Amino acid sequence: MEKDNEVIKILLIEDDPNIAGLIKYYLNSYKKYSFAVDWAETAERGIEKLSLANTYNLILLDYYLPEMNGIEVLKIIKSRNIDTLVIMLSSVKEKEVMSEVLKLGATDYYMKEDIIGPLLPVIVASAIEKENLRRQIEKDKGEQSQKIEAIQEIVITVSHEINNPLAAIKLATNILLKKDLSPDVKTYIKIIKESTDRIEQTVLKLRELKSDQIVPYVGKLRMFDLSNKPGHQQSESKE
Repeated sequence: MEKDNEVIKILLIEDDPNIAGLIKYYLNSYKKYSFAVDWAETAERGIEKLSLANTYNLILLDYYLPEMNGIEVLKIIKSRNIDTLVIMLSSVKEKEVMSEVLKLGATDYYMKEDIIGPLLPVIVASAIEKENLRRQIEKDKGEQSQKIEAIQEIVITVSHEINNPLAAIKLATNILLKKDLSPDVKTYIKIIKESTDRIEQTVLKLRELKSDQIVPYVGKLRMFDLSNKPGHQQSESKE
């Protein structure tokens, strides 16, 4: 969320106009971010607003509403796959209600008398910032996973091209090692065999790449750690 630029859109579902006025006042008096509060006096109207244009960053939902309670509203919201953050507000502290609200996916549950004041916009902004960070982390993970899958596809393609000549070299070295050759020649053949074994193992590791094998390198560069032990040679991958 960009400070001082982005308008935070809040849907307030609250039947008491006095409470709604106080919430609007404290949100609008906050200097760090700009809030645009859309007030719905009934649960039905609030659900209708969400269905028409779900562009809200957060929903402030009163638990005690005339036609249905907050849990019923929350169930309807979730059944329609609306993933907007919800903070439930109540005039009475009920542990069972709080537990049910959180199970249904609400971000938090607050007593009105505890939250309606200068603390309200801070809590709202903090909830949105945390959600934005969570979504960014999920996005980064998804992008990283796609990159790894793309690399694995390349590795599989390349490994098919490598395996045949690699198998021929290994066969030839095994045959030569059984010959009556000078110690110097056998030493060189052993070096070739060890190197082909290392290439084969590296290809296998590349085919089993995982995201936790990506480690920082220089600047924005990352590299895949293909070593079994610290200090082994690593393969570099640019993002």
